[in-house]
Amino acid sequence: MNRQITARLRLAFGAAGIVVSALLMAVFFGILPDERPAIARGRAQLCESIAVYSSAMLAQGETSMMELTLVAVAEHNPQIRSVGIRRHGGRLLVSTGDHQQRWSLGDGETSSSDQIRVPLIAQGQPWGTVEVAFIPLANTGVLGFLQQRSITVPLLIGAATCLMFWFYFGRMLKQLDPNSAVPGRVREALDVLAESLVLVDHKGVIRFANRVFAELLQVPSTQLVGQPIRNLPWSEPADRASHAAAAECEPTMPWVESQQGGRALVGQMLEITDSHGNQRTLNISCSPVLASGGVVRGVMICCDDVTHLEEIKVQLRTARDQADAASAAKSAFVANMSHEIRTPLNAVLGFADVLRRGMASSREEEVEYLDMIHRSGRHLLELINDILDLSKIESGRLQVEQIDCSVWQITHDVVSVLSQRAEESGLYLKAEFRTELPEYIQSDPTKIRQIITNLTGNAIKFTESGGVEISVRMTRGKQPEIEIEVRDTGIGMTPEQQLRIFDAFQQADGSTTRRFGGTGLGLAISRQFAEAMGGSLTVSSEEGVGSKFLVRIPTGSLRGTRMLSVQEIESAVKRLTANPDSANSLRLQPKQILVVDDGEANRRLIELVLRRAGAIVTTGADGREALREISRTPFDLVLMDMQMPVLDGYRATSMIRSTGCDVPIIALTGNAMKGDRERCLNVGCNEFLTKPVNVDLLVQTVAGFVGVVADPQTPAAAPAAAAPTPAAPAAGNSSPTKLWRTRWSPTCRKCKPSSRPTGNRRRLLCGPHCRWTTRSSARSWSTLFPVCKNGLRPCRRPWSWANWRLWPNWPTG
Repeated sequence: MNRQITARLRLAFGAAGIVVSALLMAVFFGILPDERPAIARGRAQLCESIAVYSSAMLAQGETSMMELTLVAVAEHNPQIRSVGIRRHGGRLLVSTGDHQQRWSLGDGETSSSDQIRVPLIAQGQPWGTVEVAFIPLANTGVLGFLQQRSITVPLLIGAATCLMFWFYFGRMLKQLDPNSAVPGRVREALDVLAESLVLVDHKGVIRFANRVFAELLQVPSTQLVGQPIRNLPWSEPADRASHAAAAECEPTMPWVESQQGGRALVGQMLEITDSHGNQRTLNISCSPVLASGGVVRGVMICCDDVTHLEEIKVQLRTARDQADAASAAKSAFVANMSHEIRTPLNAVLGFADVLRRGMASSREEEVEYLDMIHRSGRHLLELINDILDLSKIESGRLQVEQIDCSVWQITHDVVSVLSQRAEESGLYLKAEFRTELPEYIQSDPTKIRQIITNLTGNAIKFTESGGVEISVRMTRGKQPEIEIEVRDTGIGMTPEQQLRIFDAFQQADGSTTRRFGGTGLGLAISRQFAEAMGGSLTVSSEEGVGSKFLVRIPTGSLRGTRMLSVQEIESAVKRLTANPDSANSLRLQPKQILVVDDGEANRRLIELVLRRAGAIVTTGADGREALREISRTPFDLVLMDMQMPVLDGYRATSMIRSTGCDVPIIALTGNAMKGDRERCLNVGCNEFLTKPVNVDLLVQTVAGFVGVVADPQTPAAAPAAAAPTPAAPAAGNSSPTKLWRTRWSPTCRKCKPSSRPTGNRRRLLCGPHCRWTTRSSARSWSTLFPVCKNGLRPCRRPWSWANWRLWPNWPTG
């Protein structure tokens, strides 16, 4: 009951009580008029008039007239209940109504305001009395007391004034300053707290908000005080909102629950939006404020801003989910990779064991088994390259070159490499050049080659009938681009599968992996490469019809670049197809070549290939042996492994260059990362080849240094065949301590040489149509020499340093 009696109602009751008390005192002291005495006097006068009239009628003996008059007076006066004339002896002569029973005044009793007795005089003697019974002025008992106007009027006025005071005080309290609810000293003490603090009354109206809470919402505290706290932009966290929606109930705010239950609540999470629209997460604790008797008069709310912590939690949850997904994907990848590695390994080991045991029945079977071993090894190499590329992409160490490269020639090379694979699957593979193309563009040839290889290899793998077509065209505009489209007639993909195929370790579905194999890395790497070069890779596919992958690559600046027509490109492709440049078609000059590798298998393989090609090969197991052999023999070329015991290739090459020896050195290493090539070139190597060695590339690279034997039947042999043969060492310089040296000269075979002095030497230069560059290209083996616009390799010219001797302390083992 006390909870319902508010301060507003108490003030109204008090004011009304004061008014009623004042009215009652006015009645008591006669300040306010009372009608009852006036009524009593009027009744007395009426009775006296009746008595005078009756006495006159008696004197004349008109008794019947007197009776009729009394009856008429009683009927016309509503306050008269009955009238009677009683003789002096007590006998009732005349009466109206039920006078005998209504009259209760006995003999000798004094008349009252309700019953009046008036004597009648006849001839100077008492004759009788006139008795008049009136309606009582007030009822007896409590009801009669309350019906008195002196009581009812003050009570009615008190009730009316109480109602008016209730409305008045409600209006007045709203106009009062709510800040006065909290004393100034208390407010100052609460403002210095580090946590947000809000005080609300039992109606949920904010009576106090400290400085921290106002700064949290970025509004003045004066705007917060006086408004309901429910009007603030509160919102439930996503998890609580979902639970409330599932339970189909309206969520209860913590302060309401604390007020209703009369207990403290801790750790309630809510979100609120500040004036700038920023979402803040608050950890809310509520404590009820109790008045005397344990009545809850309000709630104190403490708010701790945990937005940053919640954001960290969300980030951690996201990172955890991503880590779980990545772990699951990599676990699937490891399982799939195990299958992908074991499958070609099984072919390598199995067919190698078959050949070792002599189980092949013919030479054709042996060649077939060797082809299978070779294809399985190439497949293993592709897997390793994909993993290395992915690691570079994920670590952010992917670097892109911007050098001259020929897109049409790269496309032709890819078709040449994969054509046999397509033929084995019964598919056609062709390349078409739709528009004229620039002779060279500024891009990364290695990554372009890998993109086209990945897309074409995938198209062949997922195509069972029909074939694959590669079309190349150039689009002109603000930024010219080369568009390479790989179209197949394979199994195709659904729209859902197209959204996943560019994710690492992902394929269209699990059945694709089981049916066709693969790691799901090729397309992810290809898109990353395309975007790193400033282009894009997109796909469009229809299930059961085929897929189309479109690569867009910016051409870079084309100023001064010759445009090749479709007919010129097709003619060049036919020439390249008619004259394949392979190890079987090249015969090396019989030059001295040193092969240094700590692996016996590698040494024997390279020695076999180069000896079959016509070179004179010497081998060494480490850098110390290489230095000893170089001091004994004037080698024309050195193939140096860079990771070796005793003395590695880096130190050995540096020591060779530090003595002034300029013999060409080709680095052989199993490290295929971006920085490995630069490291090898920086220590003095002229060229860089990776393991496993590509036999054709090895012979072609060596031919560029030592030259080839011209075939009289094929005058259009490889350009290296035209390289001049170095002159023999001068007489007297044949000692093992005097080396025959060769040096590159930037002279194009097709250009007319010119010369100019450079310091104390003379250098041969190309004609005016050539350009100088310090960047490597697809047609050069070193970053040290210029490249002719004709795309031809620079030639090699001999020179010598006479009387050059080794260091006395050169390690010879």
